[in-house]
Amino acid sequence: MAGFMFYLVSLFRGRRPSKHLVPIPSVCHLVLTSDDVRDRPVFVVGDVHGCVDELMDLAEKAQEIHDNTLFVFVGDLVNKGPFNKAVLDFVRSLDHYAVRGNHDDAVLRQCLDYRTNPSRQLPASYHWVTCFTDSDVEYLAELPYSIEIPSLKTIVVHAGLVPGVPLHEQDLTHVTHMRNVITQDTFFGPKMIPSEDSNEGVSWATTWRGPEHVYFGHDARRGLQKYTFATGLDTGCLYGKLLTGMFINKNQEMIQIKAHDAYVVVPGQWTSKMP
Repeated sequence: MAGFMFYLVSLFRGRRPSKHLVPIPSVCHLVLTSDDVRDRPVFVVGDVHGCVDELMDLAEKAQEIHDNTLFVFVGDLVNKGPFNKAVLDFVRSLDHYAVRGNHDDAVLRQCLDYRTNPSRQLPASYHWVTCFTDSDVEYLAELPYSIEIPSLKTIVVHAGLVPGVPLHEQDLTHVTHMRNVITQDTFFGPKMIPSEDSNEGVSWATTWRGPEHVYFGHDARRGLQKYTFATGLDTGCLYGKLLTGMFINKNQEMIQIKAHDAYVVVPGQWTSKMP
């Protein structure tokens, strides 16, 4: 246990605001080579948020259509939904890769706080993190912030990318939290400013010009988004809508599973900032 805690502490590095301080993975921007993919069907899955039953149904259908499927998750595997531990167990049983989402960040922060101070009172919405093993925490800590697949001209992130900024120079908080960009005029010309608020500016994906196609989540309010160089796959399973996955190298074949329940109810209508 002491060695594991040293490992976690050693991961605290990188350029992030203090309110988002969590371990930075050993590889922030993972690149999958053609040897990693090996011409397999690549199936990118939207935000799961602990919805294990829907995920199992989705995975079963994907594997029925194409065997030897490689799963890639856009983040937010856990938090707010009903079966977070079960989701991690099932995802780790698949041949898969995943990026880190803002909710994975939040869970990781609570897990580390609990391990360093077990007497601390956990927030009511995070009592379940006590069931996570050291292996679960290490898994979350090592999730990269982006996955690049050059052979498919593809990048996978959780939230978004600021157009015009090289991948390795993207702010990690923006990669996990942004939804929109606001164009501001500066002395050097127009500059795009990222925002979490979907009512400010425009969806960043509408301004992304490639050449890589970006697959992302984090925007259940907008639902399925399909643009020339970007596809948003968060279709609100957590909120009683759909869990979506897409074969990105098989004519963008899409599978959607209806949520078994509305695990979180948004009163009235979607708010400007999703929970």
